Amino acid sequence: MKILIVDDDEISRFPLVSLVKRLPVGMEVVEASDGEEAWALLQDGLRPSLCCCDLVMPKLDGVGLLRRVKADRFLQFVPFVMISSSADRESVTGAVGAGAVGFIVKPYAMAATSRTLEKVLRESQGSLAEPVASVARRLGISKAEVTRLMRKLQAEISACLDLVKEGGVASAQLPEIKRIQGSCAMLGLKHCANLLRLQPEDGPSLDETGLVSLREVKLQVSLALEFAMQEA
Repeated sequence: MKILIVDDDEISRFPLVSLVKRLPVGMEVVEASDGEEAWALLQDGLRPSLCCCDLVMPKLDGVGLLRRVKADRFLQFVPFVMISSSADRESVTGAVGAGAVGFIVKPYAMAATSRTLEKVLRESQGSLAEPVASVARRLGISKAEVTRLMRKLQAEISACLDLVKEGGVASAQLPEIKRIQGSCAMLGLKHCANLLRLQPEDGPSLDETGLVSLREVKLQVSLALEFAMQEA
C-alpha cells in the first residue's frame, strides 16, 4: 500500500513521512514537491491508497490537483486529506467542496493526525473492496483460499488483456470480461467490478474503453492482492 504526500516544503513533509511509516498497516511513502509532479506520478500509474496534499503550492495547488483527480474515471476513488497551516472555515469548506475527506493542520499533532489517516484508510479501503476475512466468511472458505482465487483472477485478467491487445476488438471478449466482472464481485472487489461495466452499445469507444479498463483492473487487483496478503 502506498501513501502519496504532496508538499512543496521538505521540512514539513519529513515529520508526516515519518508518521506514515509508523502506522500499524505497512505503508510505502511516495513524495511529490508540487501538484504537477504528483499528477505526473498518477498519470504514470501510481495508485495510492491515500493522498495527503498541501493546499498552497506552486505550479498546481492542492485543490487544483484534487479537482483533476476527481474528474478522472480511474483516479477519482483516491481519498484526499488536505494539509494546511490555516484551519479557517473558508479553507476547510473549499477543500471539502472539492472532494477532500479529511483535513490536517500544520504543525502536526501526531496523535490526531494518525487517527485521521487511519480512519480515512479504513473507510476508503472498505468502499473499494470487502475485507478478506469478510469474503472468506461469506463464501465459507479460508482467507488463504480467497487470496489463491484472487491470484487466479489476476492471471485471467492478464490473459484477457493480451487477447484484446492482439485482436483489438474488446467486443469479442465481452463475455469473458463480464465473467471476470462477476468474479470481481464474488471476491468483494467492488471497484474492479464497477470498472468492468462495459456495454456493446458503447460502440467504437468500446475497444479503447475495454483495453484501458482491463489495464486498470489488472493494476487494482494487484493492489487488492497486496492488501489481502497483509490481512491474511
